[in-house]
Amino acid sequence: MKKVTRPVIGITSSTVNHNNIPSINLHEKYIRSVIQAGGIPAVIPTGTEEGMAEVWSSICSGIILSSGEDVDPNSYQAEPDPKIQKTNGKRDKLEIELVKNAQKQTKPILAICRGMTMLNAALGGTVIQDIETHKSNTINHYQKAARPEPTHEVQIDNQSRLYQIFNCSKIRVNSMHHQAIDQLAPHLKPVAFAPDGVIEAVEGVNETSLLWGIQWHPEEMASEDPRMVQLFKEFVAECTNKIQ
Repeated sequence: MKKVTRPVIGITSSTVNHNNIPSINLHEKYIRSVIQAGGIPAVIPTGTEEGMAEVWSSICSGIILSSGEDVDPNSYQAEPDPKIQKTNGKRDKLEIELVKNAQKQTKPILAICRGMTMLNAALGGTVIQDIETHKSNTINHYQKAARPEPTHEVQIDNQSRLYQIFNCSKIRVNSMHHQAIDQLAPHLKPVAFAPDGVIEAVEGVNETSLLWGIQWHPEEMASEDPRMVQLFKEFVAECTNKIQ
């Protein structure tokens, strides 16, 4: 019988105090989405030990930059805005190194919500620290509806890989963020926009390895929207191709 090899997908995490004990934190739906798509999830803990990011990038066939805190303005050489929320500089440093090493090793990257702004910062871009403060006529990007429910429309570039997966130029997505991409990194191109112009998805300019950024939460929507499941399946398929 032919052995089926499944790719290991590294998913970044954060830390929280649980019963006054510092603990690793990652929403379970990331784990479920990777398993459902055929991958083996591996949670990457926050840490700045030398060489850690290189090892994780070598072990994993692909990396998911997950959601969480605001990106530290220091990570893109900016000063903090009065509306900045909780940050985690150690997490930023690890994720920047993960991006650099994954790029060197041509490993696919899927960046979700905070992950997309972090990806942009890691590649030389900047971040809007608070959308409502810095953009006029904005829509609500932090919904009060249940997390899986879509609340606003997104326009998708019909030349993008995202369009090929969804097979449509407009979809409705959920939204739980107050930060967004400002100056776009040179290695990225925008492929989806909210009605107010906020960038909702990016792809890599170089096609050597898959580089995806998604501002909404497909892992939350996957339980109700097959298109979001397909997004994870496409990512895991790309990671499978990287198995030696």
